[in-house]
Amino acid sequence: MLGNKVYEFLSQFTDRIYGNPGTTELSFLKGKPESFKYFLALHDGIAVGMAEGYYLKESKLGIVNLHASPGLSNAMGFINTAFLDRSPLLIIAGQQSSKFLNDEPRLYGDLTSMAKPFTKGSFEAKSEDEVIRLLMRASKLALTPPYGPVMVSIPEDLQLKEATRNERRKVKHDVSLCCNEESVKEVVERVNSHERVALVVGYEIDVFNAHDELNDFVIKGGLPVYAEPFSSRAPYSGDSKFFMGDLPRRSSEINNVLKEYSMVLVIGGSLGNVLFPDDEILKGKEVVQITQDWMEASKRPWDTFVCNPKQFLKLASIHISQHKFVGKKVERKPSPVDKIFQELSGVSQRYAVFDEAPSYREALRASLGYRRNSLFSNRAGFIGWAIPAAFGYASAGGSALVVIGDGSFNYSFQALWSAQKYGGRMKVLVINNSGYNSLRGWSGLKDDILSPETSPWKLASSYGFEAKEFDDYKRGLEWLLSDDAQKLVELRIN
Repeated sequence: MLGNKVYEFLSQFTDRIYGNPGTTELSFLKGKPESFKYFLALHDGIAVGMAEGYYLKESKLGIVNLHASPGLSNAMGFINTAFLDRSPLLIIAGQQSSKFLNDEPRLYGDLTSMAKPFTKGSFEAKSEDEVIRLLMRASKLALTPPYGPVMVSIPEDLQLKEATRNERRKVKHDVSLCCNEESVKEVVERVNSHERVALVVGYEIDVFNAHDELNDFVIKGGLPVYAEPFSSRAPYSGDSKFFMGDLPRRSSEINNVLKEYSMVLVIGGSLGNVLFPDDEILKGKEVVQITQDWMEASKRPWDTFVCNPKQFLKLASIHISQHKFVGKKVERKPSPVDKIFQELSGVSQRYAVFDEAPSYREALRASLGYRRNSLFSNRAGFIGWAIPAAFGYASAGGSALVVIGDGSFNYSFQALWSAQKYGGRMKVLVINNSGYNSLRGWSGLKDDILSPETSPWKLASSYGFEAKEFDDYKRGLEWLLSDDAQKLVELRIN
């Protein structure tokens, strides 16, 4: 059957799939070999988050199975997040029987049009002979930089048919974004012509494992380093003398931090990912940006070079001149959770931290610091991502710690059911500040609409996930981190 060939094709990327099946996926499940793992999620979107977490651990294509029109629409927020995170996912959506699509039966939808705004591409097989070809095309597209999710819709009856065409099914796909050496030299000459240069680095440093090359470039150039606003992965891991901190949430504040520099070099990130775009960023200042993401590069008014940041830094280090180090650290206001996060200062050596505590983002990063492949959040500002992504990471053999607010927790705690069913080294720290503290802080409103009272530890317990609530944060963290068992601790902050 075609379904067997589908799994044979998928097995060259992974041994697992994350999904939430329905009637249109039953034929797909029938073809699954015993060696292929299926991780059940209790919500379609959560399956997408899990697959993204798997990619973050393994740097491999994540595969998701969604249920027709309802499942795909349920997962849109997570799919858009994967798109903005530039995470390569292959989304296989079930569709109603190919013979009756014109009748638009229950569960039918125009899946390709639904998925199009949130993916790099979306396709629907019209016959059994198209399925493997479309899966091959979709996987190549997902794994072509900038990475991203791609959706393939497969009518449920096709999986049970025999494909007549003998397709070459192996995918050998190597896309190298090489840097033009003359362009690199031109950029570095421009940097060398300025006395005061700031370096802004982003998530691509972690994606391409360019930390050593970045550190070498920074030391040779004597350049102050800033993390891009809302960096979703560790953008720097080196001598702390050169690291000035994370750029603020407002574009006007970014302009203030960088105003003393005559040139800003952006490598592997974006200055546009701000929460409050209240001013034009770096207007009138010389800015050059290096990124592997041509979509990001096309949006910016300054000079952009599309190439692999790791290769750029390796070549640039040959030509960079030593600058007189002048750094201005980003100031951070004290936070009520500083004392809690200080207890976590070494935890990133044991766990990858998944951050979804919007009120305390800066405080968490200040306490943990940045280590390669050790801290993850999402670039979309999406709420509900961290717990599913952390489980996906843990399901692949990683150790994950979620730091999450009580407001964020309520979006996707169903992923804890999957965690307790399938196992994995996963911890959850819930900071309960009685609602949406971030919104209260930005708005100044004290209305109870921003203060829903919930008990996350009780919800976790209802799914069989070991959980407790503590008033004493030291006792709570000691209990949470004392062993390798899956646990959730809830700490209330007044």
